[in-house]
Amino acid sequence: MNKGYLIAHVTVSDPVAYAEYAQAAGEAMQDFSPKIVAWSGQYENLEGESHERHVVFEFSSFAEAKRFYESPGYQAARSLRAGAATGTFVLVEGTAS
Repeated sequence: MNKGYLIAHVTVSDPVAYAEYAQAAGEAMQDFSPKIVAWSGQYENLEGESHERHVVFEFSSFAEAKRFYESPGYQAARSLRAGAATGTFVLVEGTAS
C-alpha cells in the first residue's frame, strides 16, 4: 500500500492563536502517528504563492491521511486556525517504491 502525505504551506498572521491550533492539531495527530518528513526549516520558493512555513507528514496510506484530516479532533483544531493563518493543505498519495 502506498503512503499518504499531508503537505501544508502556511503563513501565520496571529502567532498566539496559531499556537493554540498547533497544540490542538498535535494532540489530534497522536492517534495517527504520522512521520514528520519536513518541518519548516530552509526553503526556497521557486514558483507560485509563497508561505513562511512548510510541513510534510507521512501516513501509512492516503486513506489514513484523509481519515486524520477529517477526524473530529483535527477539525476542532482546524477551527482554531481560522483567522490565525492562511495556507494550502494537500493530500498526496505516494508512489510504490
